[in-house]
Order: sequence, then C-alpha cells, then structure tokens
Amino acid sequence: MAISDSTAANTSESSETKQELSNVLAHIKRLEEENNELRKQMQEKDVRLQSISQKVQESMRSFLENHMSKWMDAVETKNDSVKQDFRCGMDNLIKNSAEDNGVWQMMVAASALHERNVHDLDKLRTENTELKSKVDGMYSDPSSRITGEKRKADTEGDRSDVTPDPVPDIWSDFANSISRIS
Repeated sequence: MAISDSTAANTSESSETKQELSNVLAHIKRLEEENNELRKQMQEKDVRLQSISQKVQESMRSFLENHMSKWMDAVETKNDSVKQDFRCGMDNLIKNSAEDNGVWQMMVAASALHERNVHDLDKLRTENTELKSKVDGMYSDPSSRITGEKRKADTEGDRSDVTPDPVPDIWSDFANSISRIS
C-alpha cells in the first residue's frame, strides 16, 4: 500500500504542478496579448504624433517663409552669413517642431511687430500724402485760407505799447547769494 499511496501522492502532485504550470502559461499568454495591444496603441499614437508634428512643421515653415523672411530681409547686418546662420537655426527649430521654444516665440513676436510697424508707416505715408494734397489744393490760394471776412485792425500797435520787463541786476544777485553762503 505504501507504493500505491506514493503513486497517488505523485499523481496528485503532478496534477497540481500541471495545473499551476497551465495557470502560469495562461497568465504569460495574457501578458503577451496585453503587451502586443499596448505596442499597437503606441504605434498608432506615434503615427498620430508624427502627423501632428508634420502639420506643426508645415505651419512653422509657412510662417517663416511668409512673415519672418520679410523681417529678416529688412534687418541690416554687416555680414550676410549672420542671416544664413540665423536661418539655419530657425530651420532647426522647425525640424524639431519646437513651437513652444522661447526663441521661436520671440521671433514670431518680432516679425509681427515689424509687420505692424510697416503697416503703421504705410498708413502715415498715406495720411501725409492726403494732407499735402489738401494743403496744395485747398489752401494754395490766399483767399481760400480766409474764413469769413478779413479786415484791418482798428488801431495799430507800436513799440510804446509794449512795456519791457525789468532787467535783473545779476551782479548784485550774485553778491547777495555769496554773502548768504558765508
């Protein structure tokens, strides 16, 4: 009976071991499925991120070409290689899609300020031209500058009507100020 008891014990142990091994294998299979699902999600997000990154790069490049290039061309430098180096730096920012970079944001602000200043300057030139045309057209004739009727003054003023201000004696003022200091 001892042999049959040990065989029964071995059989129950091997059955338990098989059950545990089956559970471990099922758990590993579930983990592999989860891992594959997570990798698939990560790849989908990478594709979306790449698409967003390309859109950001395109918008940044468009802004660089349309707005910043006008500003960069207007800036006078002693050496054109400085502009080329700057342009390469801006291209690197675009390549990295560094839209939140402080340098990029300052460049956007500087180019917007330049555009606003150019617009204001054009507006002032237009207003100046209009005012010149009014002065040259409307007020060129002395009779057009008079509103109402112009008449001669009743009394003519002369020098005796003007009373001069008393001229101060600077030397006595100087002597007084020196005597107060001592």
